[in-house]
Amino acid sequence: MVGFGTPSVALATTPTVVSTFFSHILARRSRSKAARKSLEEGGPGGGPEDQLSYEEGLKLVRRFLDFASHHGVEEVQAFTAMPIPTPLWVKRDVVTIPEGTISRAEDILEKHLSTYGPEGSTGGGLKLVGGSKWWRVRGRELEGEWIEMQKDYIRRTTNKRQSAAEPPSPASSTHSSGHRHRYLPSRQGTVGSVKDNTGKEVIGDRVILYIHGGAFFFSSLDTHRYQVQRHARKAGARAFCPAYRLSPQYPFPCGLLDALAAYLYLLDPPPGAHAPILPTSIILMGDSAGAGMVVSLLVIIREMGLPMPAGASLISPWVDLTHSMPSIGGWDGGDFIPSSGFHYKPSCAWPPLPGDGITVDLPDGTSRTYDEQIQMYCPNNLLTHPLVSPVNLGSLGGLCPLLIIGGGGELLRDEITYLAYKAAAPVTYRPSSKTLAEYPDQAAAIEKYKPTRVHLQIYEGCCHVVPTLSWTRSSKYMYRACANFNIWALTAAAKAVEHKLRHKSSKSKFHELTSLTPAKGSVSPVDNDVASQPTTDPSPSSTAPTSATTSASPSVIDFTKPMINTSAADAANAETLENDDLESEASCDSDSSSSSQNDRPSTGIVTVSGSEPPVGPDNIISERVSTHGKIRPFEPIHAVPALDPNLRESIGQVHSEGAIKKWLAKRAEWDAKYSRELAKWREIKQNDRRLAEENGFLTRDLQGDRPPLGSLAGVYDRDLARQIGKSVDEVSKKTSGAMLLWYKLSTKADKEHAGGDNVAEIRKNVEEEVKAENSPALL
Repeated sequence: MVGFGTPSVALATTPTVVSTFFSHILARRSRSKAARKSLEEGGPGGGPEDQLSYEEGLKLVRRFLDFASHHGVEEVQAFTAMPIPTPLWVKRDVVTIPEGTISRAEDILEKHLSTYGPEGSTGGGLKLVGGSKWWRVRGRELEGEWIEMQKDYIRRTTNKRQSAAEPPSPASSTHSSGHRHRYLPSRQGTVGSVKDNTGKEVIGDRVILYIHGGAFFFSSLDTHRYQVQRHARKAGARAFCPAYRLSPQYPFPCGLLDALAAYLYLLDPPPGAHAPILPTSIILMGDSAGAGMVVSLLVIIREMGLPMPAGASLISPWVDLTHSMPSIGGWDGGDFIPSSGFHYKPSCAWPPLPGDGITVDLPDGTSRTYDEQIQMYCPNNLLTHPLVSPVNLGSLGGLCPLLIIGGGGELLRDEITYLAYKAAAPVTYRPSSKTLAEYPDQAAAIEKYKPTRVHLQIYEGCCHVVPTLSWTRSSKYMYRACANFNIWALTAAAKAVEHKLRHKSSKSKFHELTSLTPAKGSVSPVDNDVASQPTTDPSPSSTAPTSATTSASPSVIDFTKPMINTSAADAANAETLENDDLESEASCDSDSSSSSQNDRPSTGIVTVSGSEPPVGPDNIISERVSTHGKIRPFEPIHAVPALDPNLRESIGQVHSEGAIKKWLAKRAEWDAKYSRELAKWREIKQNDRRLAEENGFLTRDLQGDRPPLGSLAGVYDRDLARQIGKSVDEVSKKTSGAMLLWYKLSTKADKEHAGGDNVAEIRKNVEEEVKAENSPALL
């Protein structure tokens, strides 16, 4: 067997690149003719594969995944974890999330996990995941990285230094003006401010918390940095990305814990780190498995009374690990995801021993138990867990506004569509009766929360996570859509905070505000301006705000609820709020105001304007987007396959037909092909598991827990554990030439906006730009 590295990957994929090039050229004339005819008739104008770079990228990734399947999963992990040098025009800072933050996240997650399942009412939900200790085991510190364009970093830090050095103006010492400037965000940018993709100056801080994808078991911060830096650049933000633990070595809920710890780190950093960030200055983002994890994280935030972020952008979210929707078992020619699932050569890390199975009803009335683990992320008995497959959650209401985008040709398109409508209409799209029987705790949430505001866009003909192919036309529009939503959500959330502060200040004197204690889970505006430090301690004992305190204290804003209401959304769209307009803003703090956008003509093309269309009574904007960025409305609900009422009782459950049949057939083929390796590792793992159960598993103190069969924590032999965990716990120093080439191809557009090739040149350019902005215009 050929090794797994840049030479072998190049050898395997080059024929695909060459053959695709010639086949595309030969078919170009007929494709162009069909595309022109489609445009003339008002159609989408051809599919994304009409662009050579898209077809090359799609087939290249598909061939890579096929090649990888003939190697061990740890080889794939190691290859995609190789470091990629960061260009000088990108600012990258690696930080360690401290134990104290992780400990708070552990306490919160333990309390939340205990509420699931038949014994959830008495705290027995931890039994479902195997206990309360094993998922705290980690092989290295939890790190994260800050990503920002150097140009924006220099502007932002220079602007802060200049602001700190400026003495207060005489006007700021007056009673009324002083308090207004102290509590409200500045309504104008300053010289040298960062600009977002709309061309407007960024007010205050903007942070994107990005959870990368990779089917929960491969990819890294390095492989996704080119995507993250573009999202940050276009939103005028900086991004924070945690290097969460990967499965199968660290299965559910390990990665979710790390994502939660990263969010707490942003809100309540340790001394010497960044300044605390308001939740309304944070956007959650993720792709594929990372986007699915973001949905679960938002539910934990909602249920545990943590501050809610401004919004969330979800790219091709994977939210149904049972593969119950029709599209996952259908035609796979438009996607690079293997329709038979992920299979790898047996090795120390995969597959685990059979066990922890799931029983499935067969069409003939009998049942069958599947013991061979299907997904890397969790054992089969947890595939239906609502935090693993969020389609099974009782409600996706009560969340921050969501942008959900996916591809019309991807296998996950049905669950992506269903997720959007479930969030917008939680009562209509409730869990199946079988799910509620398995997780009765979810029933109470169905009618508890208001619908979530959702913007759904499906890009016609596109594959899974198109921003991966960032040089393509379709990805350009997806990046624009994300930037537009992120800018809008951050602006609307800031305006909502401003509105609430003014509404409260119109009813009480400013000096009374400074003497009140903030409610738990809330933020008081006492310490600086509205973008100052949160006073919350996000621990399980202090996360739920007391309604009495909140209602009695006009200085307190409850950040645990979605901040953006209709009036704030309209204000972000129209940019009509003025500092002196206190009366009109204080007169209403509800969602009842009419939209100012109803008569506004739509351009019909995906652009970055910083505004979002009104959602209307259905709480959802559903659109399809052509390869050329042309937007058209979704078809009626009854014509959308994913929303067929006849499907609802089967959603979120493993079925004997469809995707699992393809998986079983491929697994049988791989077991036969690599029977010798399978037998070898199965014997080693059986002997090790016996010793582990007798001696407290890896750390020797996990008695009472039952770590999953594939988990690193469930291993006894520490030498074997090092071998299993090396690909995810040890940082490689070797750079992948293939990944570096991909990165360079993907960052061309960002480099054009970088302002230079090195830090000195960028700083010089920024200083010249600031000087020009500060100079009076010539008449």
